[in-house]
Amino acid sequence: MIRAVGLWLALGSAAMAGSLPALFEVTGVAAGDMLNIRDAPMAGAGLVGTFRPDARGVEVVGTSADRKWGLVNAGEGHGYVALRFLARQPGPDWFALQAPLTCSGTEPFWTLAFDPALPVAVYRTPDVQASFTVQARWPGQARQPVAGLALGTNRFLNLQPAICSDGMTDRQFGIAALLFLQGGTGPVTLSGCCTRQP
Repeated sequence: MIRAVGLWLALGSAAMAGSLPALFEVTGVAAGDMLNIRDAPMAGAGLVGTFRPDARGVEVVGTSADRKWGLVNAGEGHGYVALRFLARQPGPDWFALQAPLTCSGTEPFWTLAFDPALPVAVYRTPDVQASFTVQARWPGQARQPVAGLALGTNRFLNLQPAICSDGMTDRQFGIAALLFLQGGTGPVTLSGCCTRQP
């Protein structure tokens, strides 16, 4: 089951300027060393993974209360990395709908892949694969980071910033999704989470 808690993800420090989720690269880590991913936002916490010193495309989905640690995914789980070792990659905020997004949910299982360079979004379930024409985009704004996509007739994808869980793993996502479809037996609403793709 999907659970999402809405929150404002725009941050004030220069290193974190912009909304989350966003992509970062590792910086300031020696060539022979690794950036540790910890199970809590503190230096002495247990290790759950590492990033290489040249890693790029690290998706930060949230921060600790003191904004010194970034919430990231590590395999099927999540952890925290010290933000002083991450630099935000250039590019628009996710809600501008100018970067690829992959959304998925359970009960039933579904995925939707959106690439702004393509005229369609690809929808999949265990039984169906379909291409939905992207008819209109509603990009968000810095003070209202909510976005939407009209996907052909009687289909709409609503996106909003939220810490979101897929209910199957311990991964955390930074975008909550509601996909509205016209099914064979009537209207269907699917909930899920999205991740920003490099």
